[in-house]
Amino acid sequence: MGTVARSAVTAAIATSKELGLSASDAASAAVTGALHAARDVGESAVTSVSSLLDTTIDGVKVVAKAPFKGEGKEKKEQPPQVGSGD
Repeated sequence: MGTVARSAVTAAIATSKELGLSASDAASAAVTGALHAARDVGESAVTSVSSLLDTTIDGVKVVAKAPFKGEGKEKKEQPPQVGSGD
């Protein structure tokens, strides 16, 4: 899944440059889409796609759009949420 995501990001960057659009916006949109798809596949797919985050592909830094920023990276342990009891 990571290889397919890398190919999608690379293609998005190349196409955006041809069209005169923002390569970083295109890379971000491509990796965010890949993360959405990976989430449906499973945790190993998310981990594989997340390996692209904060890397540089064809001179463009790959950053996901929220809510995926930092997904797949080590997260600080959060205290359990207490429900309202409804």
